[in-house]
Amino acid sequence: MSMKRRNFLRSIAGTAVFGATTRHLQAQEQVARATHGMPSPRIKDISVIECQPNGVRLTVVKVTTDQDGLYGYGCATFTQRADLVRPAVEKYLKPFLLGKTTDRIEDIWQSCYDSSYWKNGPVLNNAISGVDEALWDIKGRQAGMPVLQRSLGGFTAA
Repeated sequence: MSMKRRNFLRSIAGTAVFGATTRHLQAQEQVARATHGMPSPRIKDISVIECQPNGVRLTVVKVTTDQDGLYGYGCATFTQRADLVRPAVEKYLKPFLLGKTTDRIEDIWQSCYDSSYWKNGPVLNNAISGVDEALWDIKGRQAGMPVLQRSLGGFTAA
């Protein structure tokens, strides 16, 4: 009985992974079609927006590109040390990332993470997360996809 259940669960998991991969590839193809023949955008500026709606401290990263009107937002909120995320973005990540192309998202994440002495620290991880989300936002804007379909797995809210 448990063997049948295990095989059934494996088949469901395999189908879910295949579906997510297929949606990801379709999104990548849509971006490629939308940007065909255009130069890859480069990071022109990175800024930090701090706000406090309803008493909750939020940190948002805005990545601006060299293409007019193309930018992205990402959440870098770390409520326990909210005042440390801004300098992590502005003093460490921004100088490191200016001029890099926005289409190498995984490489940017990896290089930001690996080039730091303080790997796996919550402040830096949140700062990198904000940049990462902003880059995915840019990719979604290039593809003309709704916000809810921009995630890596292509999951949407119903």
